[in-house]
Amino acid sequence: MARRDILREKERREMRIAKTEVAANGNEEGKRQRGHIYERVLSYMRRGLMVGAFVPGQVMSLRKLAAGLGTSPMPVREVLSQLVAANALEETKGGSVRVPRLSPEKLSDIFSVRELLEGTAAELAAKKASPALLNGLTSINKQLLQAIAKRDILNCLSFNQKFHFTLYQASESETLTLLIESLWLQFGPTMYMSLLIPSKPWSASHHEDILAGLKEGNSTAVKRGTIQDIRTTCRALLSIAGSQGTELPFAQGMELQFED
Repeated sequence: MARRDILREKERREMRIAKTEVAANGNEEGKRQRGHIYERVLSYMRRGLMVGAFVPGQVMSLRKLAAGLGTSPMPVREVLSQLVAANALEETKGGSVRVPRLSPEKLSDIFSVRELLEGTAAELAAKKASPALLNGLTSINKQLLQAIAKRDILNCLSFNQKFHFTLYQASESETLTLLIESLWLQFGPTMYMSLLIPSKPWSASHHEDILAGLKEGNSTAVKRGTIQDIRTTCRALLSIAGSQGTELPFAQGMELQFED
């Protein structure tokens, strides 16, 4: 083979390799982008369920969620399937996906486990508490009280969830935090309804007990305040629980919009 032909063959081979690398890089970039979109959708849905922005019985509209998040239906469908597998959502006989209505028995069971896990996490956090934790929780609780006074439902839900998880994460137990998150995914949607019970208005009084315990360095008081907070919410929800699960005290609840 002439030298010129050898050089041409080498050039063609290098071009083929370059094209292959470009395609591979393009595929990798596409995978990264798809992964980023999936994580964003998952984060949005998990937060919405945990704070109570989605309510029991609400059907998840694939197209509406996709449009709201500026993505295609595919990642939304994947996330919904994952949340069904995690028992945070359920699939109906018709094939749609909705937020479950928890029966009184299921609700009581979840809240009993919450007392065990969250009480333990709160106690551990109190034993490791720093002034920064107390200041942070005090600030969050002030924002929660302001939201309660204004009847700002979304911020009530958001700051309540933020207060609890800021406390639990201070336990520095990843296992406890993950288990607690799995429970909040299941019961979180009922929190919206707990705000709408006229006879049992939110006061966040047990949050004050938790803060007082932290200030005194009393981990037992922090645990007790956390458990009492959980029990108060459970009693309120059971008061409106029918045979089909927790029900809104009104015929229709408002749709909540929150930032992802």
